[in-house]
Amino acid sequence: MKQKIIFYAVFCLIGCNLATASATLLEVSHQISKSPGAKSTASKTGNYQAYLVLNATSGKILEETNARLKWPPASLTKLMLTYIVMEKIYQAELKLSDPVTVSRKAAGIGGSQVYLKEGEVFSLEELMAATLIESANDAAYAIGEFVAGSKEEFIRLMNAKARSLHMKDTEFHSIHGLPPSRGQLEDVTTCRDLAILAEKLLKYPVLLEWTSVRRTRFRNGTFMMTNGNRLLSKMPEIDGLKTGYYRRAGYNIVATAKKGNLRLVVIVLGSPTAGARDAFVKEKINQYFRK
Repeated sequence: MKQKIIFYAVFCLIGCNLATASATLLEVSHQISKSPGAKSTASKTGNYQAYLVLNATSGKILEETNARLKWPPASLTKLMLTYIVMEKIYQAELKLSDPVTVSRKAAGIGGSQVYLKEGEVFSLEELMAATLIESANDAAYAIGEFVAGSKEEFIRLMNAKARSLHMKDTEFHSIHGLPPSRGQLEDVTTCRDLAILAEKLLKYPVLLEWTSVRRTRFRNGTFMMTNGNRLLSKMPEIDGLKTGYYRRAGYNIVATAKKGNLRLVVIVLGSPTAGARDAFVKEKINQYFRK
């Protein structure tokens, strides 16, 4: 109930400032795509393949290495699903209370999941929470089918949205970010493109109501969901967004933290371990919060 109240309050506030918000988002996207002054450093630790630190308050890139390296995002793919859903809610095309019926295909998706069964019905809000907290692939697939009618059409929508946001090095081939099956292509993105997407997502504060949750229950309290972002319990300033992992992709994260009026986003792709990734994110957040 608290999440819904917060969401509708923010929804009304955003609606009242539509023209200003649209202009700001366009300007921020341009800054992220073109920022010439960001510091670039070589990786000396082997703790990542690429990273980027963004001042999300101003839209300025503070630091980056290999930020245009194309890399599999793994479950960070679900952030694009989230943006599409949030945009459609804002445009009154969807409601969080909308019922979503689980298809046979959605129920059959493996990996991280909440074990959906064919024919079960959940609200869009419940499935979004499962997607962002548990990183449930079955929930993400069910949402994609519900929004666009099929997996293929939702992936087409994801790629069209990436192009419209000027995420020019991003290409999606799945809804959820699972490793590709034989003969399938891999999802790819970059730190720069994820910075654009993160900046857009942070315009919807209800998102942080999900991504800041460490643990919560699903399916009438019978299933405990646990957030893969362990930094939530290590730094009180961190309140989202998402982690991702499979073997070839390594350990990825788009993390955000706020202290005073400064909000940071730290993106790390291809860490060899979750511990190395998280330690690097903490180091960068502490570095800029001390300034």
